[in-house]
Amino acid sequence: MIQAAASNAVLAEQSEPVASSQTKLAPVTISASPIHQHQAFDVPSQINGLDGEEKRAAQSGSLGDTLDGIAGVNNLGTGAQAGKPVIRGMSGNRVKVLSNGQATDFQTYGVRHPANIDPFLAERLEVVRGPQSVLYGSEALGGVVNVLSPAIPYGRDTHGEVMGEYSSQNSEKVVGAKLGAGGENFGLTAGYVQRKADNMTVPDEKDRALLTGEVPYTNYDNRSTHIGLGYDDHWGYVELRHTQWIAKQNFVGIENDGGGFEAVPAGQRLQNDETQLKAGLYLGDWTLKADWSHTFNQREAAHDLPYETMAADKGTDHYLDLEVKRDDVTLALAHPKMGDFEGEIGVSLTEKEQTLKSGHLAPSADVSQQAVYLFEEADYDRWLVQFGARYDRHEVKAPINEANHHFIEDGFFDDSNNERTFDVVTGSLGATYRLADNWALAGSLARGYRAPSIFELYAGGEHGGVQAFQIGNPDLKEETSINADLSLRWQTDQAQASATVYQNWVDNYIYLERTGNTVTGESGNSLDEMQAQQTKAQIRGLELAYQQQFTQHWSADAALEIIQGRDTDNSRDLPLIPANNLRLGGQFHPTDGDVLKNQALSLGVKLVAAKDAAGQYEPFSQFDNIPTGTASTDAYSVWDLGYTAQVKWDKRTLRLSAKVENLFDTAYVDFLNTYKGYSLNPGRNVRMNAALEF
Repeated sequence: MIQAAASNAVLAEQSEPVASSQTKLAPVTISASPIHQHQAFDVPSQINGLDGEEKRAAQSGSLGDTLDGIAGVNNLGTGAQAGKPVIRGMSGNRVKVLSNGQATDFQTYGVRHPANIDPFLAERLEVVRGPQSVLYGSEALGGVVNVLSPAIPYGRDTHGEVMGEYSSQNSEKVVGAKLGAGGENFGLTAGYVQRKADNMTVPDEKDRALLTGEVPYTNYDNRSTHIGLGYDDHWGYVELRHTQWIAKQNFVGIENDGGGFEAVPAGQRLQNDETQLKAGLYLGDWTLKADWSHTFNQREAAHDLPYETMAADKGTDHYLDLEVKRDDVTLALAHPKMGDFEGEIGVSLTEKEQTLKSGHLAPSADVSQQAVYLFEEADYDRWLVQFGARYDRHEVKAPINEANHHFIEDGFFDDSNNERTFDVVTGSLGATYRLADNWALAGSLARGYRAPSIFELYAGGEHGGVQAFQIGNPDLKEETSINADLSLRWQTDQAQASATVYQNWVDNYIYLERTGNTVTGESGNSLDEMQAQQTKAQIRGLELAYQQQFTQHWSADAALEIIQGRDTDNSRDLPLIPANNLRLGGQFHPTDGDVLKNQALSLGVKLVAAKDAAGQYEPFSQFDNIPTGTASTDAYSVWDLGYTAQVKWDKRTLRLSAKVENLFDTAYVDFLNTYKGYSLNPGRNVRMNAALEF
């Protein structure tokens, strides 16, 4: 089911900044429905879109950080280079990241395994909150993030953008370019971006954490390229795209060799190649759609070596080299209105091959998925009704061979449990009722599911991402959920608001539990052993969002998130649930000058409540008992100040922006900061950006 709710950071993201003569808010249009586009106000579920000037202001190299301003979305962050979106308390393999509506695979089982995507290359980001298993299958249990590349520019002259950016807190330098051109039937789009940064800096308050000031081993060098070609005619369309993302990153950890804690590096080299082919054939009022994507993903990582020198260990047991090849095919037939309903029926096939070339974290294994789904929609004047159903079959096999010798010899799996099959039926039903022209009530009920990952079933190795030794559980069952939400919405030309409540009941919720054992790590340090277990869980919350255009010069926005996650079998909190938070923002739009146009001065604050770690099964909970940092976090408030303007001449537009993040250099630790056990969140950062559009 496809949903849209008005969020403080998103409602304005559908248009350019408010000009001096503008006093109306632009409507929010979404593209996530397989039927046709809708305004977010009208659909049953909750979708937020991020594009235009608001995307430019929010975007960084981290997808989680870019989306963090949306109500109900948080950032599971690691420094400046890595951040995973958390949707209603779910992250990792419970949030499906799509590229142009097609599946991706970033080996997201680790809390520090980010989406291999640079938001600069995207035209638009859409976030769907709540289970989306009917359309997207396993892993869409908590929600979906759809990263949309620039549309193929049929019939447009050559156009593009060149961009440069600098950030002070880690001396990050960003250069990027986009280009598009098209004829009547052909189109081309391309883009490139590189981000290179030194170590990050945090407030130098040594009584708060072990690593303050300049934090070692937090530098990175990321680059990404995209190209897309398309042909469109009266009979249909064909589009081919390829995206490559390469990152060399250092992460910092700590070890105690008996002489005290010290910083140690964990270097990584990540590569993701993604090829997509989309085609549509118009058959009168029917459309036959075919999508194919091929993903090659490689993760190389080393303990105790930065990326600059980690090649010295390549091929050894200390060097993780894990490769994924994946193919996804979807065939769908969209039908015109039959009775009251229009919709589509489709089949989806996935073949995935994971190969462990060296190291001991996760084994070689294969995954095969088959699915059939139906999605329908009807519009009854004041009512919009959507429903869907899906059947999935998911097979996992870890072969008994020499490549998996370590896992078999150490008893992580054997020939009695190395093959698993999961069969699940999911469904969704939602409706929006227009109470009046300015009011709508939307509700939905959806069943979601997620099959256990290869890592959760068969892992067996040291995982620096959680500073622990992780082992899988071959007996895990599939996660299933029932999610209900209800949203009251109000909009006028000058204001938009929503209030949403939801509850998600999850059976067989997978989490990591400490076994009570310790394991000696590769460098001789002592590590807690953690194993995947299951329980029943409930996650419920309240999301409030409001935006007001008071005059042509003044506007404001606000968003509140209250969330609670409980392990109901064991009467305790769930791990990695965000702290309650409130965002407030105000904007002033000066009258256009002779040179500077569309100016905006913004001031915002994020207020976050204190949050206690959920006991020993909370990742990083050991740091509540070690004098290097913390697992539980205090309340904090962080202020941001920003300015944007445009200079126009001829057909060119120069966009200028400056932003001061963490304006008062506040020393704080966010609950979802994976460095919280020994460092702080980044200090004051001055970010300056210039982009020339032509």
